[in-house]
Parts: sequence; structure tokens; C-alpha cells
Amino acid sequence: MPVLLVANRGEVAVRVLRAAADLGIRTVAVYAEDDASSLHVTLADRAVALRGPSPYLDIDQLLDAAEGCQAVHPGWGFLSENAAFARACSERGLAFAGPSADVLELLGDKRRARELAASLGIPVLEAAPGEFPVMVKAVAGGGGKGMRAVLRPEDLDSAVEACRAEALAAFGVDDVYLERLMPSARHIEVQLVGTSVIGDRDCSLQLRHQKVVEIAPAPLLDPLLRKALHAAATAIASAVDYRGVGTVEFLVAGDSFAFLEVNPRLQVEHTVTEMVSGVDLVRTQLLLAWGGDVDFTPHDRGAAVQVRLNQTSGGVLSSFGLPAGPGVRVDTHGYVGYRVGTRYDGLLAKLVVHGEDLDVALNRARRALREFRVEGVATNLEFLKTLLDQDIIGATTDFVTEEPVSGMRAPLAGTVVAVDPGSVVLEAMKMQHVVRVSGDVLVSVGDTVAEGQALATGAGESDEDVAEVDLEHVRPDLAEVLARHDFDRPESAARRHARGGRTARENIADLCTSFVEYGGLAIAAQRRRRSLEDLIERTPADGMVAGIGVVNGQRVVAMSYDYAVLAGTQGMRNHQKKDRLFALAQQENLPVVLFAEGGGGRPGDTDHSMVSGLDCGSFHAFAQLSGQVPLIGVVAGRCFAGNAVLLGTCDVIIAVEGANIGMGGPAMIEGGGLGTFRPEDIGPLDVQVPNGVVDIAVASEEEAVAVAKKYLSYFRASAGVQAPSGMQAPADFQAPAGVPSPSAQPSPAPSGEPLNTILPDSTDNFGSWNCADQRLLRHAVPENRLRAYDVRALITTLADTGSVLELRQGFGKAIVTALVRVEGRPIALIANDPGVLGGAIDADAADKCARFLQLADAFDIPVVSLCDTPGFMVGPDAERTATVRHLTRMVVTGANLTVPFGLVVLRKAYGLGAQAMAAGSLKVPQFAISWPTGEFGPMGLEGAIKLGFRKELDAIADPDERKERYDQMVAMAYEHGKALNVASVFEIDDVIDPADTRRWIATALAPVASRSQGKKKRPFIDTW
Repeated sequence: MPVLLVANRGEVAVRVLRAAADLGIRTVAVYAEDDASSLHVTLADRAVALRGPSPYLDIDQLLDAAEGCQAVHPGWGFLSENAAFARACSERGLAFAGPSADVLELLGDKRRARELAASLGIPVLEAAPGEFPVMVKAVAGGGGKGMRAVLRPEDLDSAVEACRAEALAAFGVDDVYLERLMPSARHIEVQLVGTSVIGDRDCSLQLRHQKVVEIAPAPLLDPLLRKALHAAATAIASAVDYRGVGTVEFLVAGDSFAFLEVNPRLQVEHTVTEMVSGVDLVRTQLLLAWGGDVDFTPHDRGAAVQVRLNQTSGGVLSSFGLPAGPGVRVDTHGYVGYRVGTRYDGLLAKLVVHGEDLDVALNRARRALREFRVEGVATNLEFLKTLLDQDIIGATTDFVTEEPVSGMRAPLAGTVVAVDPGSVVLEAMKMQHVVRVSGDVLVSVGDTVAEGQALATGAGESDEDVAEVDLEHVRPDLAEVLARHDFDRPESAARRHARGGRTARENIADLCTSFVEYGGLAIAAQRRRRSLEDLIERTPADGMVAGIGVVNGQRVVAMSYDYAVLAGTQGMRNHQKKDRLFALAQQENLPVVLFAEGGGGRPGDTDHSMVSGLDCGSFHAFAQLSGQVPLIGVVAGRCFAGNAVLLGTCDVIIAVEGANIGMGGPAMIEGGGLGTFRPEDIGPLDVQVPNGVVDIAVASEEEAVAVAKKYLSYFRASAGVQAPSGMQAPADFQAPAGVPSPSAQPSPAPSGEPLNTILPDSTDNFGSWNCADQRLLRHAVPENRLRAYDVRALITTLADTGSVLELRQGFGKAIVTALVRVEGRPIALIANDPGVLGGAIDADAADKCARFLQLADAFDIPVVSLCDTPGFMVGPDAERTATVRHLTRMVVTGANLTVPFGLVVLRKAYGLGAQAMAAGSLKVPQFAISWPTGEFGPMGLEGAIKLGFRKELDAIADPDERKERYDQMVAMAYEHGKALNVASVFEIDDVIDPADTRRWIATALAPVASRSQGKKKRPFIDTW
């Protein structure tokens, strides 16, 4: 015999159990510990107890209870729309009385269901940004839970928080969304079985978004509108090949309607449709689940009305008399002696009546309500009687404003713990709430009351006592906290200042305009060897100041080892703080600024069971941030071992004069038998700058902080910052005929999701810009093609004033890599330096450029290349540096860029080196242009002549004649490779007036399509 698990409780469980028994199906019920006396427990063939705080949401327990079953009916609410539950049932070989997991995943998510409806041309209630009023709705579930109407913007946050909490408790999912509020509308539902319409009903009479009265079929509905609603419901069901029982809900105003949601399950109000259609929807569900043939052809049978009898308090049903007679049906799980709790939905019974027309049905409902007898538990019976005495036909959802209230009501559900003169004390979640009352008190100590239940006959106040307070008074508990947050250590700070340095907190304060510290009260994990007082005094924050701050109007994670605390070493607690902050940086896409001074791991911590410590996750977590958010390392003083690893993981390292950086400090070196060294001998800046470890060397910690701020400014948004209008070229500038004026007018900022939100109180001035007179660029490259020039001066003229930040200036000197701005827009600029190797690209320069291109690509910064290179560096000495691999690294990186790329040839563009500067080919960049001084060729002109015409030149015996012929050939080759000639065959896009370069960059460099929040474009950025 087939066996069914009913994975629910209360009235719906009773309904399903009875339908299963009628079909000869054996049943298993489940119940929570406080639900053991519910009627459904006694109706099943077997009942299984559930444990835990949310037992009806515990998938594993429910599946264990289904042992020996062939099918599961989820009822409504709880897990009835949970795709994971349906999928888990399927994996266990259990038939699920509902749609497939994939359909539940789609329709159970109200946002996705709305998108589906819109794609089918069905009107939806899309809420425009900033539009009010709106409705906050839970993505999952139903039954009015997780819903709030919001009329004013200032109420939105609290409404969202309340809806999230309610949805999580009811459905296990706290996602919510916004919907445009349609006032004075009717709530109309279309009942489906599969893709067939069984009927419709009017569910407009609602109290706090919970339906209290339903009417079928929906009255006063224009036939064409009814047909349109049925067609829309069928279209949605057909689009997902719907199987089983479900409902599509709409709002109707006049002759228009809008889709609300799909309930891919049985609904509370299914019974009112059963009465007029003759279709037993639960029986149909069960037969479909077992794969049987089902006739669910509806038959129009008059009208039906359903009213919901809800409990408004807990207690024991001492009397429970139910109405009867022709056309009257009551579905309930209540009985005399049943202890009604307040933990679950308040539905106690459903009165469903039928009549040959709506008037008969309404009169029958009024009579049946008068026959109800309920004692021992407060209910909404009188409210229902009053409601049905009104003209409710065609009412809208705002018809019922509130249940009539007399006397003082409970502001929340709880237990009465005290009744004092003029007050009742309720306890909920271990907290006591004093409620002011007057008149006769209606409750006693020990009673459990529901929210809204009457406490007394007279009105009172639900607020706590309000007394006059001294706003300047500091209570002892607060005084203790304030004392612990006094991190001022004058002697330690004085020693730091005497050496020309700053404290960790001074650097953080200089970096951030606002800062909140995480873990400031942490102390070193050394309680086994030191007193608490000593640890509080000498190890504040466990040697790491860490938190979230605001830099340039942008939120960042800022953290600094405190060298004055245990030499800035890495202890247990500051590892935990790093893990916490790194996780926040990953979750919220926050850049990280790390002041890394310190001596590495700390052997002195005792409060742990650690053996090797190799399971520490901090280094892994920080390394995973590479390529997702900007990582800035700042170091002054000594930085060894673990501190150096974190520093080396950063995208950029800013080092203060006198800093030492090494993978091991003196103790580690000596311990490894490698000799004895002073700290000053290990990794000084005269080593770490030319070898490329340090990106930017500065004179002081103050300058280091300023550079960190400047660096961060280029990453304020993944697609750049829009600048204000107003900047123009000099007034006396006259462009040559046919050449547009090189205006400095700002271009529109590209669209795209920002990497970080720009806070409205930002005080930076990055949106404003100015630039040098661009006519200076006409003279930046000498007319004598053999003369070198200062490419950095050229870059400074080309970029916005004060916007150039060069990285790794002391390493790979043949290429300049710099972050700049053009018309306020961040640009990653690469440029050959003709003063170094004549602009030839060696291995170090290629490595430096490749890593810089990765940085730009990872954070959506467009690239501009200023090319003046005779090619790659060649020769035996070059090959000893693994040139083949290092130079092709630059080629491969450039060829795989996803950001816009622009090429400006300043002078030489020869061979594969020029192609590398062009990201692989002259046809790859968004634009490839040249200044008039540009010259192009497959290799250097002189070398090409010597190689290609060696025999011809060697045949000329006279050295003077040979040189004259050689010079002629070079001149001819130069004319042939001249920029104008190259442009004439359209190998490049144009030869321009150098003064017009900024306009090309601002106009032709495409906006960046920003990556999604939290998504990486590249797995990581090379640390080298």
C-alpha cells in the first residue's frame, strides 16, 4: 500500500491526511515538540516527532521521517515552495506533490516569476528607483508574511529589516524585493491544475496583508477582463510546462491588471474554488503525484464564500461548537481540550459556504458565523461577523483598514510574568516589556498572549517608563568601556616621534576621514603567562589597528601593525582580525590599505592548542583578494617574514626611506645557519627599489599616506569618474586648418556599476581637472630623430595637472608605467623611455609592463600606450636574462586585455617591440595614431638597410661613397616608413597634431563595461 509523508501541521495537514485516507493511502505525520496535541498527529497512521528550533523547516529531519514513504505532500507555507526540498525528495526517490524543483526555483522566487511574466508581455508592478509608495515583499513563501507597505523613503530600511526577519522565520529565506504599490485595487486569483484554469476568486478582503474572506467566482468582473486574466495565467503555466496545483495572483483596478506572483502549491483558499468547481484539489494533487489519471474538469456551481477564523491568543479550547447545515463546510484542526499555541500561523478554522448565487452564500456565511461557539481562546469571530454585515462585494484590498480595537492590546507575543497596578509585564525572548494599562486586567500571570491580544479594558501606553535623564552622566558600564578604548600611550608615541615616525593610529587617522575599528579591545593571547591588566596595558588591539574607513569618499579596509606592541608581530588575535576584515573586503568589494611594519610570526602566544600554525588562513584569504579589490601596502621601518608576505601580496608597495623588507629577519637568517646580519642590512631600499619589489619610494610616512590616497583615487570607480564641464583649451589657441580644436572639455563618464560606492560626503576634488597648454606637446619630441628627450615631462604635459603617479620608476627603466588622468578619467599609461637603451624593451621592462597591464585590466582602467621603441633588446647579454620568456609575457598579457587600449606613436615603432606596445598589432587598439615624428618599420631602419643591402654596400669600395649610399638608403627608408605614408595605406588611423592627443584619448577610448560586484576578471595579479 502506498505511504505518504505529510510535511506540515495544523489545518492543512488534517485536510491532506483525510484526502489520503479517502484514497486508501497510508500516512505519516510529523510534529514539533510543542505541537504534539495537534489533531493531525492522531489522524495519521504513524507520527514522527521533530526536534530543534525550526523543525518544519528542517529538510534532513523531514526526509528521515519519510523512510518507507513513496511520496511527500508539503502543504502550504514552510517548505512548500522550497526547491531544495523538492529536489532532495526526488533524489530520495520520493514523489513530490507539487511542481518540479526547477519550476519551484523559478516561480518560488517572486522576482524571477515577475521577470517571466514581463517577458510574456504581462503587466508587472515594477518599482522605479526612488519611487514611493512601494511594497516590500519576501521573495519566497506567501500568506502575507514578509510584506510591508512603505509610503515614505525614511521608513524603507526598517520595513526591509522586519520583512527579512519574518520571511526567514516562516520560510527559511530572508530575501526581499520592492514592488510598486497599486492602491485601491482588487486581488484576483486564478486557480490552475497544470495549464488548465479551474476558476478564479476574489481575495481582496485582507487584514495586514493576510486574507480573511474569499469569494468564488470573483464577482463584478468584466467578462473580457476575466478572459484576459485566465489567458495570462495559462501563458505563465505553459511557459514552464507547469504540473500540479497552483495559483496565479493579479491586482485589478478598473479594466487594467498587473501580475503579482505565482503560488506553485496548494493555497489556504483552495477550498472556496473546490465548492464552485466540484474539483477536489488535494485529491487531484495526490493522484498526479502517483501518476494516475485525473478528471479535473470544472463545473460551474453557483457561488462560495470562505472566511478564516483566526486565534488572537493562546489557551485551551474549552468550547468549540461548529456550524452545520446545507452548503456549510468547516475545515479545522481544533477540538475541545486542544491547547492552542502562538508559535505558528493563527488559522484555527475555515468556514466555507456554498449557495446557488452570491447573496445566498453570503447570508449562509452570516448564519454560520452566528452558530460558531469558541471559548478558552480569543478569536476574530466578532470581527468577521461585523465585516460580513457590510457591503463587501467588489471591495478593494484597502477596504479593511484594521480590526476594531478596544482596551489595551499586547504590542508583541509573549508570556505574562507580572500584573502590577496600572501595568502588565510581558516576557519575550528573555526580555521583559512593561505595558501600561487601565481598567480591568484580562490576563493572569503565566498566560501566553499573542500580538494584538486584549490585555485590559482600558487604554494605556505600550512604551517603557520615560524618566528625565542627565545626558552628561556616564554610567559605570559605559565608563568601563570608554576606559578600555583609551589607546593613548604617550611614552610609546614619543619614542616613535623621536625616530621621525608616526604611530599606527596616527597613520590610520591621516588616511581616513572616518574610521570604525574592529577588535580594538582584543589583547595578546598570552593570559597563561601574563596578567590581564598587563595585557590590556601593553598589548592593546593585539598590535593591529584594523577597521573600515573612508578615503577619498570611498569605503576601504584600513589596517596597521603596531610596531610599538610586540614589534608588530603576528599574534593569534590579530590574525583573527585580519581574517574578519579580509572577509568583509571580499564580501563588500572594499580596497585594502595595509601598513605592514612588523617582525612576522609571534612565538610568545600561549592561549591556543596550535602545533605548527600552518593552518592559519590569513595569507590565503588576503591572496584571494588579489584581482578583486585594490591592495595597497605601506611600509616604514622593518618588515620581515609573514608581514613581508602580506606586503608582497599587495598590488603596490609604498616604502618609506629607511625601510627594510625581507622574507626573513636576522633571527630567522641566523637560525638557518646563513650568518649574522643587522636588520638594516636586510632588504634596504637601495636593493628593493631597483629590483622592482618597491613600487614607490617616499621620504616620510606622511608622504606615504598621501601617495596611498592618490593611488586609491584611480580606483574610485571601475569605469572612471565623470568630471565637471568648463575646461577649455587656451583662449589664444588657433588650430590648423581642418584640425579640430584640442579642447579639454570633459567627456561623459562611461556607464557601469562602480567598484565601490562613492559616498555623498566625499571631499576630494578628483572630478575637477585642468591641464598644461597642449601646444607644448608639439615640441616635446625633437625634430632631430636621433635626439633623446624627457618622456616624463611629455607625460606630465599630456595628463591632467598633478595626476601622474609613476610605479616602479627605479626598475625596468626602459618603460614608464604610470597611473594618470585625462579629463578626470583614470588611465593606465605605458611609455618607452628613449633615454634608457634608446627605448628598447629589455626583460625587466617587459615584466614591469606586463604586470602593470594586468593591474589595469583587473580593475577596468583603460590603457594608453606611448610608443617610441626600436624593438626588443637583443644580444647574448639580453638572452642571459631569459628575454624570450619575459618579453613574450608582455605580448601575451597585452593580447588578452579586456579594457580599452589606445596607441599613440611618438617616434619609433619598429618590429615586435612596437607590436607589443600596441597590444599585439596596430589593428588591436581602439585607436592607433601617430604624431608627425612617427616612423614605422618591421625593424630598425639602419639595421634593415645593413642587413638587406649588405652585398650592395660591400661592393662599393670607396668608404665615403659607401656611407653616402647608405645615408641615401636610410633616408629613403625613413620616407617610406614615415607616419604620413603609413597612414596613407591605412595601417594606422591618423597622424595628428600632438596638441590634439587628449581629445583622441577622451573621445575614441571606449567606456569600460564594469564587472559585476564581487566578480574577478582575472584570477589574480602577478606579484612580480
